[in-house]
Amino acid sequence: MPLWTGLRALLSRLSRDRRGGTAVTFGLLATSLVGASGLAVDYANLSNSRSDLQRIADTAALSAAREFRLGNADATTIGRVATTYAQTALDQRGLVAEITPVVDTVAKTVTVQLVGTIPTYMIHLADKSSARASVQATAKVVGGAPICVIGLNPNQQQTVHLAQSARLKAPGCSVYSDSTNGKGLYIQDDATLDAAFICSSGGKEKLGAGTFNPTPQTDCPVIPDPLAARPAPPVPSTCSRTNYVISFGTAILKPGLYCGGLTVRGAAHVRLEPGIYVIKDGDFLVTDFASFTGTNVGFYLTGSDPRLRFERAATVSLTAPKTGPLAGILVFEDRSVSHVVKHEISADHANTLLGTFYIPRGRLDISANRPVADKSAYTIVVADRFTLAAGPTMVLNTDYNSTDVPVPEGVGPNGTKTFLTQ
Repeated sequence: MPLWTGLRALLSRLSRDRRGGTAVTFGLLATSLVGASGLAVDYANLSNSRSDLQRIADTAALSAAREFRLGNADATTIGRVATTYAQTALDQRGLVAEITPVVDTVAKTVTVQLVGTIPTYMIHLADKSSARASVQATAKVVGGAPICVIGLNPNQQQTVHLAQSARLKAPGCSVYSDSTNGKGLYIQDDATLDAAFICSSGGKEKLGAGTFNPTPQTDCPVIPDPLAARPAPPVPSTCSRTNYVISFGTAILKPGLYCGGLTVRGAAHVRLEPGIYVIKDGDFLVTDFASFTGTNVGFYLTGSDPRLRFERAATVSLTAPKTGPLAGILVFEDRSVSHVVKHEISADHANTLLGTFYIPRGRLDISANRPVADKSAYTIVVADRFTLAAGPTMVLNTDYNSTDVPVPEGVGPNGTKTFLTQ
């Protein structure tokens, strides 16, 4: 029996047993109970609505702060994003509030204040049938520049390492070493690391005439693998090719499972159809004077000792998929690879490598004598270790708006860290 019905029945019996004064008592008690119930409903509604407003303010501030990652966003644009997000969320929840965004382009913060009007039924403040609730949230951007390199190894020396006359040019993005080792970020000889922001969770080491530009920050927070939740692409159940080697002529390859590896050599010219190429149990090798080109292609390296090698005289031009499991990812190394594999790009004609290299277990070595990736709209490296040696210049562009190849969540302009400060 509902509580209110039970109370009424009890009080009715009492009224029959006593004189008429009890009926008056019952009426007063009933009125008090109704009032108390109404107050409880109002207070619960106020509390829930205020919690909803706070969540909306939090998320609007975070969403707007992420606009700082685009580099060309101004205060007006960022404020508009905050207002639009908040208004949409308010409409979805049937709430009414005044929205006030405040953008600080120097401190890189976005503050969103919401003053909500919440209807009431028993609480009448100043004879009004509504109450007002004010909430505020401030989100701040850390680092500022998009992330284009993360060395994931947590404790090794030289997690990000440049040697000899190597050059890493990343003027529009950030380079991070997650290693807490005092030499986790390391340059030597005449190498140069040039980026918008350089950060090491441990220390930095410079041996010789090498140059950091700017001076790295040390003791930075570790950035967890931003692609750790990204599922690996499915692996076909049957091999499309086994121990496949192309040594001459012109060939068109189709997506599928390449068991035993894939080798392109000699003067062969290979063009790839769009899709995912799974390289299993062997080398992924392009060598000699071969050319290897593909648009909207992704490579999944799995099995025993899957190793990428683009060698000196080869010509390689690749762009990552626009959609599907590897959208925005050019190379994805299986996380379950049993030991560290060294992947090498020494090709002097690898100017277009558009997308993300995700090498969570292995080491990516760049050792070309000519610029690498310099004609790509963007290139991002997330690897256990990342090394440049010999005389290469690797260029990490940030022209995200010039391509329809998406940037994976957690890196590039989607990787700058934002957090709530209040």
